[in-house]
This record gives sequence, C-alpha cells and structure tokens, in this order.
Amino acid sequence: MNWLYLHKKAIILAASAAAFIAVIFVLASGENKEPVKQAVSTETENTEVKQEAVKDENDTIVIDIKGAVQHPGVYEMRTGDRVSQAIEKAGGTGEQADEMQVNLAELLQDGIVVYIPKKGEETTMQQGFGGAVKSDGGKEAPVNINTATLEELQGISGVGPSKAEAIIAFREENGRFQTIEELTKVSGIGEKSLEKIKSSITVK
Repeated sequence: MNWLYLHKKAIILAASAAAFIAVIFVLASGENKEPVKQAVSTETENTEVKQEAVKDENDTIVIDIKGAVQHPGVYEMRTGDRVSQAIEKAGGTGEQADEMQVNLAELLQDGIVVYIPKKGEETTMQQGFGGAVKSDGGKEAPVNINTATLEELQGISGVGPSKAEAIIAFREENGRFQTIEELTKVSGIGEKSLEKIKSSITVK
C-alpha cells in the first residue's frame, strides 16, 4: 500500500511540475515577443512621421500678397493653391479692390508677389506673378523674357527693336530661357548689356 501511494504521489508531483514549467514558458515567450512588436511598431511610426515631414516641407511655398487685401504680408501656402486662396488667407479683398484685373484661378509659385489693385488703378497682368502686378508707382514688375511680346521686350530699358526680335528668334529656336544669364547667347547682347537689364527681367 505504501509503495502504490508513493508511486501515485510521485506521478502527481511530476505532472504538476510539468504544467508549471509549461505555464512559465508560455508567459516568458509572450513577454519576449511583445517588445519586438512594440519596437517594430515604433520604427514604422517614426518612418511615417519622417516621410510626412518631408512631404509637408516640399509642399510648402511662400508668397507675398500686397495691395487691396485686408491683411497684406508674407504667407505660407501649399503647392497647387491658387490666387483666390491667397486672397482668402489674407482676409479677403478690400472694398476698393478691382478683382476684374486679377486672375483668381492662377496657380501660385514659390516666391511670387500677388498684387491686388484698387479700382481705377492701372496694372498689367504678368505671368508668373500670381495675378495683377503694379506697372506704375513703385518698382515695376520684371518682364518675363520667356513670354513677353515684342512690344513688352522693347519696354525694357536698353532693349531696342533689333534686340527684342533677336530674343524672340532665339526663344523660338532654342526654347525657354532657363536662366537670365542665357540671354548673353542672343546676338547683340553681351555681359555689359545683360548687367544693365538684369534687374528688369525674369525667366519665371
């Protein structure tokens, strides 16, 4: 009787010990996996944050809005925004604003000046400047040598009919000017001539 009793007790103790070890093993395995999952999750989140930050930085442009708006100033906008959205960000137009002279649908570009004229004020629509730009009073808007007509090119101080024609001919043959300095490739325009008109032109 004693031998059978001891044998049964030994079997029960062995089974209990095995079950205890199994529980410890399962708990230990779960604890080890959790930090790995957390580490992977944290790394993924950090990567997504970095990518989002780069995207936000690349999508931001800065414009200067002036004239008949409620709050003129420098504003950060998003790539793809239009003149109408810049006006809205500046608090809207004033009572004297002449929106008929402004292309509200024009896409904004980084670094441009958006000028909203008052009624009765003479302005010119200049491509690449986000709407109307003052043509009298204050500094004149630079002339875009990639889009300017013959008459507009002749309006640049130091550019006569022959040079204006040469600019258009070069543009038609070689495509858009990528930099202002490329103007020296045009017949009749050297470095000295370029220096005189450099502040009056743009390639945007």
